[in-house]
Amino acid sequence: MNVEAPRGKTVVVQATDIRKRYGGVVALDGVSLTVEEGEVFGIIGPNGAGKSTLFDVLCGITKPTSGQIEVLGHDVGTMTPHLVARAGVARTFQRTAVFGEATVYDNLRYGRHASFTHSVAGRIVGSSVYRREQAAFHHKAEEVLALSGLSDDRARLGNVLAYGVQRRLAVAVALMSEPRVLFLDEPAAGMNGRETADFISLIETIAPGRTVVIVEHDMTVIKALCGRALVVVDGRPVVVDAPERVFKHAEVISAYLGAEDE
Repeated sequence: MNVEAPRGKTVVVQATDIRKRYGGVVALDGVSLTVEEGEVFGIIGPNGAGKSTLFDVLCGITKPTSGQIEVLGHDVGTMTPHLVARAGVARTFQRTAVFGEATVYDNLRYGRHASFTHSVAGRIVGSSVYRREQAAFHHKAEEVLALSGLSDDRARLGNVLAYGVQRRLAVAVALMSEPRVLFLDEPAAGMNGRETADFISLIETIAPGRTVVIVEHDMTVIKALCGRALVVVDGRPVVVDAPERVFKHAEVISAYLGAEDE
């Protein structure tokens, strides 16, 4: 199976012979992959295939039993999640993870929090560091609101937003940390056709200049966005190729026949 990224660009995500066991259960069995800088890369597979485990391992949330994962040159298998984030990595979650009682604008503030260095005292007295960081936050927030189509929603609470808008807000929060690599965990889950189309447009807008890795069940999203996709079945890597060729692979067809959505 070819797992190499196309030649000519820097590899920013590389997994080598990843294995993950939970007691006697083998969730991942020798998965390797490479993702190049600027690529939109998909991970797909039927129910229980291990793709969500692989996704969490790549993000540094779950540690592998064996194998190595490097993201932006960092061995994320040895790093805590907050250090992975500081290295230039951000992710969204399968469940909508926004602060419902906070406005859209304040949700963006939480996404920028890790970059703040001012003290509580500095905030109270309005120190130069606090003023500088607030100015940088406001500038970035305006940029992200415009990019994600949320400018008119800035004062609305997260819990009153339509589901598709909440999913866009989750991506906007992730963008506030200015990630070089963005991991999206089933971003179109639960969306209707119009919301999915809008979300595809959003990812097409934000993808230039960063690397995006997507775990997704909706093949419309994979076909529209991904240059390559890896298929995982029973914890094993089956094939990685352009989506239109992946979906014609005999083992992929066999794995999906009768498979239920997660």
